[in-house]
Amino acid sequence: MDEQPLRRLKPELDRFPDRYAPLFGRDENQAHARRFVQGLLRGGERRNTENIAEALAGGPVRSLQAFVATGAWDDGGLLAQLRRDLRAVLADEDAVWNSDETGFPKTGDKSVGVKRQYSGTLGRTDNCQVAVFANYCSVKGHAFMDRRLFLPGEWAADASRRQAAGVPADVVFRTKPALALEMLARAVADGVPFRWVGGDSAYGDNPTFVRGARALGKWYVLDISCDTLVWTAPPRVLAAADRPRPRRGRPPTKPRVVGERRRVDEVAAALPATAWRRVVVGEGSQGPRLYEYAEVAVWFCEDELPGPPERLLVRRSLGQSAELKYHRANAPAAVPLEKLAQVRGTRWTIAEDIQSGKGECGLDEYETRGWVGWHHHTALSMLALAFLVLQKQRWGGKRAADDGPRGPRAAGPSAGSARVGHRRDPAVVELAPRAQPPGRRKPSQAAARRTAAAAR
Repeated sequence: MDEQPLRRLKPELDRFPDRYAPLFGRDENQAHARRFVQGLLRGGERRNTENIAEALAGGPVRSLQAFVATGAWDDGGLLAQLRRDLRAVLADEDAVWNSDETGFPKTGDKSVGVKRQYSGTLGRTDNCQVAVFANYCSVKGHAFMDRRLFLPGEWAADASRRQAAGVPADVVFRTKPALALEMLARAVADGVPFRWVGGDSAYGDNPTFVRGARALGKWYVLDISCDTLVWTAPPRVLAAADRPRPRRGRPPTKPRVVGERRRVDEVAAALPATAWRRVVVGEGSQGPRLYEYAEVAVWFCEDELPGPPERLLVRRSLGQSAELKYHRANAPAAVPLEKLAQVRGTRWTIAEDIQSGKGECGLDEYETRGWVGWHHHTALSMLALAFLVLQKQRWGGKRAADDGPRGPRAAGPSAGSARVGHRRDPAVVELAPRAQPPGRRKPSQAAARRTAAAAR
């Protein structure tokens, strides 16, 4: 944030941490938290503890570093209070809970969870940490709600590395979809109101995540891979006792599914022209964002048996080189296709929150190797981003010029309240800058420059 807007917000920014002050414990920690959040919002070439302490007269650098890296305060309690405050402003029964992951480039092998692994941030496999984030999107706005650091299997099994990085004893290996499901279940247990769950194919292709979302009573619109196999007619399941007995050997002990499965891209290729409908999923900078959609009733395989009937959605971009995307949805047939397309359209909000967290609030600018430090820094960055969300909610502003919820020209009604995907609340504005002012770094460029210096 530039200096002039930050000065204008100084009174609000001074008051904002007050409600969280008791969560930081002693007075010194409370003062550090206030300075650190202000420093994250202040911007600058780098928002490490040394630069923040120097810019804001934050006291001894080592004291501020210790506050982040090893301070005796509970980041979980901080985020729980933050979720309650965001719910008070954004809550909507028809909201969407989105999950996505992001990478943090690192050098060396000491930073907790670091290894050569794929990062969507980099678009390749590289040395990095990966974390799963969850955001909340309603007609009133969107914001981060939770996050989990992914601990690879070799880290989880290495006692010496765990001890050096301060990984708690009760932390075990969990896949990224398992981490996302854990956050989803926490939100439901905490009473966060939402109807929908969204995510890319890392989550839609994972049967455990899908079943978990269903068990929690949520409807989902999740991406799936083009080679996903489905039944397009109700499959018949023969119980083990009903299967023919072989002449030799043991009798069958497992049921058998009768029916041929097909790849979803093959199903889409066989659709007639009449199956496609043009849908407006959002308002872009050049006008409404249009796609063609088709849907087919299908059955996915779960634990080698057919799951409940679902809706296969196929999205086709317009133009000569049409790009196809595939989604699965478990919403009832009464929920129109337009509504499902709009729910899928909210996925841009978590990408924007990740970009805003890194570009506006220093989410990726930590210089701590340990488990506690990573969780402390990201919690403070999420607190800083929540401050911007709440202030922009209060101010009002422009619509986001991206794949946001649909505008008044969109086609088709929605079921029930069905408000996600209708008109954006005029108080909600984009958090990630679309065009960087001269001299300001873009988050992706900053991440690249920081790779050599991050987390020694």
